Amino acid sequence: MRSLFIVLFCAGYVTCRLWRKGVVHYAINKKDYDIHSQDEIITTLSQLQNEICVKFFYTPNNYTADERDKILFINNPDKRKNCPPSIYNFTGSVIDMPIGYKCINRKDIARIVMEMLRASVEQTVSTINSYDLVKKFQERDADPTHPTLLSPPDRNYINAHYHVECGAQAQRSVASRRLGDTSDPLQLTADNMVYYKDKIWPLGIVMYGVDEKLRTKSDYSLLKYAMTTIELGSCVVFQEIDTNDGVLTPKNYLWYSNDGEDVPLLGFREGKQSINLETMVHGAPGHAAHVLVNLMRALGVPMMSNRFDRDNYVTIDWKKIQKGKEHHFERAPVSAWIATPYDFESVTHAPANYMCGDCDLGGQSVKPLQDHLWQRTLSMGHANQMSNSDSKLLDLLYRDQCRERMVSDNFEVMKKTADS
Repeated sequence: MRSLFIVLFCAGYVTCRLWRKGVVHYAINKKDYDIHSQDEIITTLSQLQNEICVKFFYTPNNYTADERDKILFINNPDKRKNCPPSIYNFTGSVIDMPIGYKCINRKDIARIVMEMLRASVEQTVSTINSYDLVKKFQERDADPTHPTLLSPPDRNYINAHYHVECGAQAQRSVASRRLGDTSDPLQLTADNMVYYKDKIWPLGIVMYGVDEKLRTKSDYSLLKYAMTTIELGSCVVFQEIDTNDGVLTPKNYLWYSNDGEDVPLLGFREGKQSINLETMVHGAPGHAAHVLVNLMRALGVPMMSNRFDRDNYVTIDWKKIQKGKEHHFERAPVSAWIATPYDFESVTHAPANYMCGDCDLGGQSVKPLQDHLWQRTLSMGHANQMSNSDSKLLDLLYRDQCRERMVSDNFEVMKKTADS
């Protein structure tokens, strides 16, 4: 009852500052910290996830967060050495959290993160309700044989105030609320249309180019094979460009080279996207269809195992995930959820050991909830051909653009015939 009161109080009288769903998307200014310092920060945040319910998702440059999510920006613009108390402003979309150079150690980083989380709580609820909640979530003193970064009172405080938000991470979805009374569930809802509107490639044509030095590499052949696989299973077309043929280069295209980002952005983006061909093809060990997943991502399709309703089918073991890779397992927003059956055979489904940092002895980062004789565990993430649901999903997303392209092509043919 108390938690319900606090949620209503927060919604009705003040502006909530708690991190939505208990997830902190963060970025590190690489100009302010060297590689060792960045690794120490990421490692500390990963360890904190084992002590409190809040999750910390590293946000690379090409990661697009939900518009309602804030970003925690870890930087040191003043090149400070020490770490005096900071005043956190949660009214904007970016929250600065400076860390001085002498504080690049796990204890100090944990202390600073704790101060930031406390600030998010103190700007949300009254101290009276805070005390009552902490009493409710009291735990025993920490086991001295298992050292931790946070003290029991600190853990109690954060877990007490974030237990509602953290509960939204594993909220079970109800498919019936999406299907309603419609006779054909394979229709985009109004929310779907808003979410995918800017992620669809115009006319269903994906323009791309490849560094000339890579055309003879096996990775290029694998990329072309994956593109052909998608073309055979959908109406989407991949059109290669040649920057040396004298023809004007398109404004919006994917460019594969030895440099660039590990994966493409989710869906269509204006301008040139530079992508590392090797990581595009081989980026995730254990994932047989990694190049297909990334091409589907470029087409605007989230991974099957990131669907909003995925917690009805699989469990994510956050402790097994490689540090700094947690954002790859974040659920897509409900507006991205299209009511097709969950498909373990989809090329976009993660394997059991996807980005697993501690799976040498058979550990799993992705675990099916129901799995007779480990059939799903052994098969998911190893498909190298599009499933029926993959093809249906692409058709649903691109049918209008493809139809527009075909009408345009037919018009050009008719025009040429009339002129001849």
